[in-house]
This record gives sequence, structure tokens and C-alpha cells, in this order.
Amino acid sequence: MTNFANKKVNPFFDSFGCAIKGIQHVFRNERNFRLHITIAVVVLFFAYYLNFSSIEFAILIIVMSIVFVAEMVNSAIEYTWDKLEPNHHPVVGIIKDTMAGSVLIASLSAVVVGAIIIFRHLI
Repeated sequence: MTNFANKKVNPFFDSFGCAIKGIQHVFRNERNFRLHITIAVVVLFFAYYLNFSSIEFAILIIVMSIVFVAEMVNSAIEYTWDKLEPNHHPVVGIIKDTMAGSVLIASLSAVVVGAIIIFRHLI
């Protein structure tokens, strides 16, 4: 398969490059995403220190991933609406608030799951 510049392209591997660019963009530009990553690193350090089982690690990774995905979807929707409706129509505000709420729910759920697992090791 070739693109318009007659350069060989592998769509499968190109999609990884696009995904990595997206993650880098969100990491560089979204403070809350960096905060979530920082908290995740700290939690994983404690999980290692407290000798979590592989199942407990897997559960932590799953809930952390849900938070990361929610934050990235939130950012993508915000970027889209900021471009489509720069005058901030009231409905756009509702959409953005709803997405922020989804990130909050994911984050609070991750905190509860993490606390349940961590406290079990501390008691």
C-alpha cells in the first residue's frame, strides 16, 4: 500500500504512531491527565512495596486505565466542541460538564477500589 507521496505505509503500525501522538498531546497539555499519571505511579509504587498479588495489580491497572481513557475522551470532546462552537453555547457547557462528571466518577471509583485493596494490606 502506498500513500500519495509514493511512500510505503503500514496502516497497522501508523495507527500506533497516531495513538502515541495523542497520548503525548494529552500528557503535555492536560494538567489533570498528568496528575492522574502521577497518582498512578505513586499507587503502583505502594502496591509493589506492599507486595500486592498479580490479581490486585491487574485490578489497579484496570481502574487506572479507565480513568486515563475517561480523561482522554473528555479532552477530545472538549477540543472538538471548542473548535466547533468557540462562542461556548450553553449546550456545549452542559456537554463539557457531563464529560468532566464522567472523569470524576471514574476517578472516585478508582480511589475506592485502590483504598479497599491498600487498606487490606495495611491492617
